[in-house]
Amino acid sequence: MTGEQHPNRPTFDHGTAPRGGGPLLRLAVGLGDPERERRLLPALTEAGDLGTVARCLAGDELVELVQDRWADAVLVAFDLHRLTGTALAELVQTRVPLVLLAPDPDDPRWQALSSITLPLDASPETVRQALEAAVRGERPPASAPRPNPEPPPAVTAPAAPPTDALAVIAVASGHGSPGRTTVALNLAVALGAVAPTVLVDADLAGPSVAAYLDADPTRNLYMLAHAEPDSARDWELALGQELQPLAARCPQGMLLCGVPKPEMRRGISPRFYERLLAELQQRYRYVILDVGAELLGTDAALHRTAVRLAGQVLLVASADLVGLWHVHAALGVLQSHLQLPPERIALVVNRHDRRHHHSRSEIEWALGLTTAAVLPHDYGGIQRALSTQQPLVLDQRSRAGRSLLDLAGRLHGGNILLPPESDAARTINPLRQAVTCPLTWLRRANGRATGKGDSHGDRVVSAR
Repeated sequence: MTGEQHPNRPTFDHGTAPRGGGPLLRLAVGLGDPERERRLLPALTEAGDLGTVARCLAGDELVELVQDRWADAVLVAFDLHRLTGTALAELVQTRVPLVLLAPDPDDPRWQALSSITLPLDASPETVRQALEAAVRGERPPASAPRPNPEPPPAVTAPAAPPTDALAVIAVASGHGSPGRTTVALNLAVALGAVAPTVLVDADLAGPSVAAYLDADPTRNLYMLAHAEPDSARDWELALGQELQPLAARCPQGMLLCGVPKPEMRRGISPRFYERLLAELQQRYRYVILDVGAELLGTDAALHRTAVRLAGQVLLVASADLVGLWHVHAALGVLQSHLQLPPERIALVVNRHDRRHHHSRSEIEWALGLTTAAVLPHDYGGIQRALSTQQPLVLDQRSRAGRSLLDLAGRLHGGNILLPPESDAARTINPLRQAVTCPLTWLRRANGRATGKGDSHGDRVVSAR
């Protein structure tokens, strides 16, 4: 068919005809992370003798493409969506030259494959050389030197931190609304009463901590990234502008709100987020991350980064069967795709009703996961907290609040005594506050978004 193209044949999205007139090497890519693609692909295709025939977002898609012989070589990352052990074996069986990016190239799992394995942070030149070697049928020895990039010093953490090292705790969940943000912000408030603590709203899909706490949404993660801090002094100034107090009875707690608009999500790269966590760990005893439910796909790179860098992951699940089904799926992603060991994951069962839900031991048996806490169903306490925009742990009547305070105490290694309520706060009519506070917040939030009626309106910038 001269001048026509097969309707199912993939097209090149990078690269041009080879300058020397030789055949163009067709590369199938499955990196699963837009930041990796931006770092590697332009440099790989710059010479013009290599072009990416397709950028696949899932392992099964990549396998089908390679089996149909549309590619001469494959570049794939270990955490590509649906890149199971079976899919990886099928890729190897096609005998198409394969270069794999993985956290530990010396891991026996990768060494057993007939492919070249490189570290995730391999330079474009190293990746290109590996692709050329794979096409020639070569494989470097297991002891081949690994690239030695120069990341910011603050990102590199010691392999064996001391017992009093700063703690990064990611609060994650499956899909639905199991109460992940409720757990994250209440833990942060409780810990912030006794130690320097910062809560980061890292949920790119639906950040909501600002609404829970009547916080200023214009002081947020995007504005911090937009400032592009580099030196230690730059970070100090930028954090000082974007962080805000967490709660009135939380003297050492600070908050960094999430991205206020969907179009601003692209302004937050995983590399920036790694640097941010390193900077926060130098300043706070506890760094609490409210992580979005989505952990797979190109739009969830920040969520995966947060979970990967956390020393402890609290996986929140609602106690009903649907909630347990969602958390079972999320647990599979954490263990198979992100390679998290079981000791780094603990379950928090939320909204548990003994009359209708399975017991703690039954849930642990079904999921094969240790339970850190079982929070009782406390409809009244939750509604009071939402209407007054106050954390549950500050409400002495809340059963769930007392359970969260107990969980925070066990994380800290001792009982937590919250500062007493001020006289001014006790004189406020709770009923009047419950009626007027949310509507006032919504009007003020609308003013912040439009840049009207708020002293911070001029700080809102459009996403680039």
